[in-house]
Amino acid sequence: MRAVAILTGAVTLGLAAGYGWSALNPARPAIRIPKAVTPKAVEVPQSASDQEWASRATDRTPEVDGRRDDPTLVEQSLHYSGCDEVRAAGKAPLRAGEPGYRPEMDGDGDGIACEPYHPA
Repeated sequence: MRAVAILTGAVTLGLAAGYGWSALNPARPAIRIPKAVTPKAVEVPQSASDQEWASRATDRTPEVDGRRDDPTLVEQSLHYSGCDEVRAAGKAPLRAGEPGYRPEMDGDGDGIACEPYHPA
């Protein structure tokens, strides 16, 4: 019982001392944060290599070939009769979206057809 009284007194005195100490210390001044300074843009003169690269960009414009076939039609035109034919062509395994891939050749439905056989 005596230990409980000592412990209760110590806690009470500790709280009172902490409160008194906080009342004695003045509040800290607010920290002043300076406004952000935006640096001025400095124009750097172009070097000879910069001018060369800029002239290369304006010399050529990419040309779009409108005569190309639709890539989805090309992918559909490639047809393998089975995985043996795919392996003989050296294209195994086929992934979904690649030319010649068909869901019928994907036994486990993971998007990869004609996977190599690994005995368990």
